[in-house]
Amino acid sequence: MNLDIISIGDELLIGQTLNTNAFWISKELNKIGFTIRQQITIADTETAILTALETALSKSDVVIFTGGLGPTSDDLTMPALNKYFGGSLMRDDKVYQHIKKMITSRGFEMNRNNQNQALVPDNCRVIYNANGTAPGLWFEKEGKVVIAMPGVPYEMKAMVTDEVIPKLKEQFDLPEIINQMVYTQGMPESMLAERIFDWENNLPETIKLAYLPSPGRVKLCLSSTGTDRGKLQHNINVEIEKLAQLIPQYIYSADNEDIATVVGELLRKNKLTLATAESCTGGYIAHLITRIAGSSDYYKGSVIAYSNEVKINELSVNADDIDKYGAVSEQVVQQMAVGVKNKMNTDYAIAISGIAGPTGGTDQKPVGTVWIALATPKGTVAKKHVFGKQRDVNIERAAITALGVLRKELG
Repeated sequence: MNLDIISIGDELLIGQTLNTNAFWISKELNKIGFTIRQQITIADTETAILTALETALSKSDVVIFTGGLGPTSDDLTMPALNKYFGGSLMRDDKVYQHIKKMITSRGFEMNRNNQNQALVPDNCRVIYNANGTAPGLWFEKEGKVVIAMPGVPYEMKAMVTDEVIPKLKEQFDLPEIINQMVYTQGMPESMLAERIFDWENNLPETIKLAYLPSPGRVKLCLSSTGTDRGKLQHNINVEIEKLAQLIPQYIYSADNEDIATVVGELLRKNKLTLATAESCTGGYIAHLITRIAGSSDYYKGSVIAYSNEVKINELSVNADDIDKYGAVSEQVVQQMAVGVKNKMNTDYAIAISGIAGPTGGTDQKPVGTVWIALATPKGTVAKKHVFGKQRDVNIERAAITALGVLRKELG
């Protein structure tokens, strides 16, 4: 069963508003068995709406619109759909009373725009909106379904969860779809693809593989569609076990995308503690760790040693080594790791120093050069990485890589 998502709004087209609705709808509707054929964003004009609808209905079984159902003159979704399906607008008393209650409870009076929101096509099923004034619409034509909902995310989400999904599951005989992620860290996409080439080529025809790279990580998505969910999951699990034998050191989870959560669980399980010393990442590693509830069980704190003065005074880094080797060096980052480990009396410590960019690089140490050190109960190790030229990406990649180093050490 194919499904199209059409997002309406000039604010989406010009980048004023991020389209989170399409992302969320895709995820939720794919879970229940729909294949998302496409997502598109269009202008709030009658021509754009009708053209997109004609195209979508020629390819898909269900079309979902979001946006353009508000009370103002630039909201054209309802009149356009009413024109397409040949209905007449009539007042829905339940919708009217709901709108009146919402407006008057806020100390306002119903105006013409509010009253007009209770006008709905007489040939559609109304999807009631408990959290707003714009009702949703459900049309059917030749076995296909067209749904329109407001673009306000929390209103739309409640309508999808409470009304749309249950009705779609009643109406369509949907297949089982499994999208199983395997999260890897430490190997670029091209090298990873080369390493698992034979495994990928020998996957069963019923399982599809997609590479989903992001800074410092590559997600592998194994997808399968059928009628027996248990069998589908078993077949995917068999392939994941084979993959784990090929690249055990690079897979950090098949359940949780957040590597900081995985590291935290390992620290808590083994009753170990961690501290961090950060220069070029400016506390980003600490942020990734502390946004997890309960991280105080294993995380002691951080020293943001952005200046050489702080490295020397707070982490006991040798000033002569900074002069001789530079702040971005193996010698300095190792001392940072040992310094923060001793200062906070932890089992492990991560230290990081680098050139995030876009300026500050040299021929010997170009932008993107980062040294990462890990102090452990057994000693201290450090490694140089060269990431790239984009500052924010370098910061994220360095932090993820540092957590990956600790994860491998913890096993």
